[in-house]
Amino acid sequence: MAVKVFRWKAIGPLALLLLLLGVLLWLFAEPVAKDTTEEVGTELLGTQVDVGTLDIKAGEASVDLGALQIADPFDLDRNLVEAAEIRVKLNPVALAEKKFVVESFRLSGMRFGTERKTPARPVEGEGFAPQALRSVRQWSQQFDVPILQLTPIDTIKQLVLNPDQLTTVRSAQALAARADSARRGLDQSFQQLDVRGTADSARTLVERLRATNPRTLGLDGTRRAIEDVRATLKRLEEAKQRVATLERQAKGGVGALTSGLETLDAARKKDYAFARSLLQLPSFSAPEIGEAFFGKVSIDRFQQALYYTELARHYMPAGLLPTKDPGPQRLRASGTSVRFPKEREWPKFLVQLAQLDLAIGGDNPLRGAYEAVVQGLTSDPSLYGKPTLVRTSRTAEGSAIASIDVRAVIDHVRPGRVRDSASARLRGVALPSFTIPGLLFQLRPGTGAADLDFALRNEQVSGRWSIGSDQVAWALDSTRKRLNDLEQIVWRVVSGLKQLLVDARVSGSLRAPRLSVSSNLDRAIAQRLEAVIGEEVAKAEKMVRAKVDSVVADKVAPVRRQVSQVRTQAEQRVAVEQQRLVEVEQQLQAELKRLTGGLAPEIKLPKIGL
Repeated sequence: MAVKVFRWKAIGPLALLLLLLGVLLWLFAEPVAKDTTEEVGTELLGTQVDVGTLDIKAGEASVDLGALQIADPFDLDRNLVEAAEIRVKLNPVALAEKKFVVESFRLSGMRFGTERKTPARPVEGEGFAPQALRSVRQWSQQFDVPILQLTPIDTIKQLVLNPDQLTTVRSAQALAARADSARRGLDQSFQQLDVRGTADSARTLVERLRATNPRTLGLDGTRRAIEDVRATLKRLEEAKQRVATLERQAKGGVGALTSGLETLDAARKKDYAFARSLLQLPSFSAPEIGEAFFGKVSIDRFQQALYYTELARHYMPAGLLPTKDPGPQRLRASGTSVRFPKEREWPKFLVQLAQLDLAIGGDNPLRGAYEAVVQGLTSDPSLYGKPTLVRTSRTAEGSAIASIDVRAVIDHVRPGRVRDSASARLRGVALPSFTIPGLLFQLRPGTGAADLDFALRNEQVSGRWSIGSDQVAWALDSTRKRLNDLEQIVWRVVSGLKQLLVDARVSGSLRAPRLSVSSNLDRAIAQRLEAVIGEEVAKAEKMVRAKVDSVVADKVAPVRRQVSQVRTQAEQRVAVEQQRLVEVEQQLQAELKRLTGGLAPEIKLPKIGL
């Protein structure tokens, strides 16, 4: 009987099924991969990502992307970056383990800050990137950037202050409640001490001993009397220690109330500034003028740097910690996939080395020679064991940007020692125009230089942003019909300046950042305003301070008296209780000495500190 090697009835349908799967894969794999790339990129970056074409080359384990656009999350009308072509070569061994290890990366036709044909869609939802974007915007709102007030001064105007609006009044009311609570707490503590009961018991013993004679008591009676004295002296010592403890507590509470009085002075300074703002008096402070002119645009630069740093910290976490990813979509209970990284294995994602050497010629405004290196970009820095390094440079004299030098170090290798830093140097760059808040003067810096340094060490932030140009132009808002007298003064000062130097710095913790801004405009404007209207402003400020003082005086004076009374009462009561214990203790010591006068020397007196 012939043995059939192939079962054609089974192999035929199987081959047909495989052929059908191959056709479906050929028809739909790349469109699905393209849509998935756009979706994942949008979710990861928190901004719309568009991919023109995607070509999978399975035999080479590579992917070619074309017409890539990444929208700017802070300006949906512009692209953060565009790239005409990207080629990614993956490691096939790591790919078999569902790990993406990029062996080589090539990019061409890169452009920055281009206008979009249609605005990008804002990314909403509860993903990390949208949350991070909302967080950095809330972070930027912590800065109190002043608005330069240039309205005409009216010193005759009556300033009406609502006491409930003043910080000093609210602080005084809160301090009064604390003082009252402290007084009641001290009363309860003195009652719980029961010093009077202890002293009265000791005094009763003294009176009883005074009525006795050691000779009639005998040796046993005298010993019992001495033991009673010793026990009472011990109770007195314990009472003295409780009084001392209460004294320390009272001093601490009174000290806190005294510190609260000092905060009232700081609150009054804030009320001066608040009342001053109601009159809209112009400021002659050069730092305030610098922040009013360039504070907002400086904060915008720092919040962008912070946003991308937060993304890096989230997607490149330090340590071998488990990470959670949404599970595959199912009709029910999609769940969450938890990945536990292990030592000496491939990271889930790794770009070992990406090098870019690109030349753009012709009439393109971005013509020039580009060079970029990305090393150690990974989702598991602790597995890779080295910081991520980024370096980009470009030199092209006579183009829209003469030179670019960008460097970044992302060090997430060790938990508890997370350090991120970036610096950018741009020369011969067309600086963007912006409007001065509150004045509606438009500043057009022209071509100049821009520097940005940003560092985040754990939760401590430091940064510096500066621009410089000698081709400055100024323009007035066309909607303004006429400038008032003060605005005309400032306009004459700034419109004659052709050079601009701005230096903005941020420092401190993420929860309490500090901003300082200085420019070459600050001193010139401050000196000119002070020369013209300094006397009128001084009169108005004097009126402001007098008005605030008159409103808060009736609220602050009673609180100061109340705090003083609490301090005095605490000191007096402690002194009375201590004196009561000392007096009865001295009486007991005298009776003890009388009782032991005729005893043998080996009977030792108790050592009780006075």
